[in-house]
Amino acid sequence: MNQQGFSDLPFTPVSPKFGAELSADMRLLDLDDSGIEALQQLAAECGVLVVRDQMMTQDEQVGFARRLGKLFETPMNRGKAPDELIVIHADEKSKYVAGSQWHSDVSSEEVPPGLSMLRLEEVPSSGGDTIFADMTQVFESLSKPIQSLLLGLHARHDPKGHYLYVSGAKRMDELPAAVHPVVRTHPRTGRPSLFVNAGFTARIVELSQLESDALLKMLYDQLVYTVEAQIRIKWQPNTVVFWDNRVVQHRASWDYFPARRHGYRATIAGEALVPYVEA
Repeated sequence: MNQQGFSDLPFTPVSPKFGAELSADMRLLDLDDSGIEALQQLAAECGVLVVRDQMMTQDEQVGFARRLGKLFETPMNRGKAPDELIVIHADEKSKYVAGSQWHSDVSSEEVPPGLSMLRLEEVPSSGGDTIFADMTQVFESLSKPIQSLLLGLHARHDPKGHYLYVSGAKRMDELPAAVHPVVRTHPRTGRPSLFVNAGFTARIVELSQLESDALLKMLYDQLVYTVEAQIRIKWQPNTVVFWDNRVVQHRASWDYFPARRHGYRATIAGEALVPYVEA
């Protein structure tokens, strides 16, 4: 089933307002330029795209991701993979997994990511889902007074956690932080989305630390409890999932220890953030 106005690509909605699963008959590597444009527009409209049964090599994944935009590179990587891919891996030896906290990928960058493209080759027999949240719906669920307050605020995003490892830096203070508007505009849709996350956001710069902590906690709670804005994607081998970091947060469910989960993520640069201004 398709929804008129979104895209020429055939898809089934994951939920009424959020997420789309594309036809399994479609082969990503065969998309022409108009298909790539339709894919990016659909990702902007739906936030998360799921494509099953996509066989490709690491180099083919990098080549496809380059068609979507400039790629982030990873100077340090586990395993033999191109610099443009992050290895996503967990097994019986893992002490933790990256991404188990709600976050938007590397929002501490001055120009943070647009799309992320994760392809898993091996998945556990059960568990290992990824949960996604539509931050436009989360923003819209807030009261009008709170929305108005947020429109004038900015937040500092600091590099944290596993990003130090994949960046090649030796100390966290070698990595730059960035200040972004708390509510941003999507360049394709013009819609607002909440752009603070527990993984990278340090504080709201216009407020005291106490005020910032309280407001951020309220916003993170709003994300957690607005289940209507969430979807849960179950992985199968050779599934590819795209998500638009401009409007989506996500977290990985590590409920499958000691089973193995393995794949590769490409991250495509976005653009400098534009604050949202009410018409």
